Amino acid sequence: MPQGVHMKLFRVSALVAAMFVAGAAAAEEVTLRFATISQPMQAITKEFWEPWAAKVNADGKGVVQIELRTGTTVANIFNIYPRVMNDVMHVGFVLHNYISGKFNYSEVASLPFIVDTSENAAVALWRLYKSGALDKEYDEAIPMMLIGLPQSLLHANKAPKQLDDWGGMKIIGPTQLTALVTKYMGGTPLTLGSSEIYEAVQRGTAEGGIVSYNAYQSFKLHEVTNYHVDTQLGTASGMIFMARKFYAGLPAEARKVIDANTQEPATRAWAKWWDDDNERGRKMVRADAKHTTVLLTDVQREAWRKKVDGAIAEWAKTRPGVEPVIEQYKKLLADVKAGK
Repeated sequence: MPQGVHMKLFRVSALVAAMFVAGAAAAEEVTLRFATISQPMQAITKEFWEPWAAKVNADGKGVVQIELRTGTTVANIFNIYPRVMNDVMHVGFVLHNYISGKFNYSEVASLPFIVDTSENAAVALWRLYKSGALDKEYDEAIPMMLIGLPQSLLHANKAPKQLDDWGGMKIIGPTQLTALVTKYMGGTPLTLGSSEIYEAVQRGTAEGGIVSYNAYQSFKLHEVTNYHVDTQLGTASGMIFMARKFYAGLPAEARKVIDANTQEPATRAWAKWWDDDNERGRKMVRADAKHTTVLLTDVQREAWRKKVDGAIAEWAKTRPGVEPVIEQYKKLLADVKAGK
């Protein structure tokens, strides 16, 4: 064979080999579809999800990439858990109370008058998970970040006749816990979601709701409420998660990138975003002269706490064996607050 022909064949072979190697490398990059359940222009999308995904994608170039799927077309809060379990989506955000009976103990991060900030609540919940106390709840899902959302407070269109007795006021408590708090504070709990508070108050079928300032801003509740008791009336817990079996099947390098951008540090950062957003809402309401914000005195707070203890006890009866988990969580929370 002439030398020129031989060299041409060698170059073609080398080019084909290089293309094969490049193709193989590209095939190894895993794309994870993340259903955020948030809208494209929402603050959490712009301020947390997009920067977080960009960081993962920079660290995981050629290995793993996050593809954000905002909105509720591909998944919503009601179906995201099964969609992730069935690999329709690879990563999702969900609140534990939307998965009936599955994450009963994880909801300790939502208890009233126990936690102060979302950051402390979330980090303590992560450590509770790492302790193994919640293993039965996470047999299918692996959490990437955990959260105890900012504590909820009473938002109403008028003041109750007595501060420590709501006198049958119709109040929407979106979770089991906040509904029970309403009951023990003397109100009439309505079983509607936080997104339904606006219309219910506007129509007169409700007189207020128990949500954090995060939801207060999202659902424009300042248009229908003007009286607020700023205290700790419970909240919801949740997670960013993957299917455990899917995570286990990822290449080791992809898992390494994911682990480096999740777990306790990411949990802390995510919770801090919620705290900051909550504070924005608080400042907005307090700066509005049309709104009244009540802060409880130490004596009033203790009276409220004793009443709400009844709500926690009733909540615990639906979760047999949760009492030791609550105590363990309180100890972990004390460590987090102490900076340990």
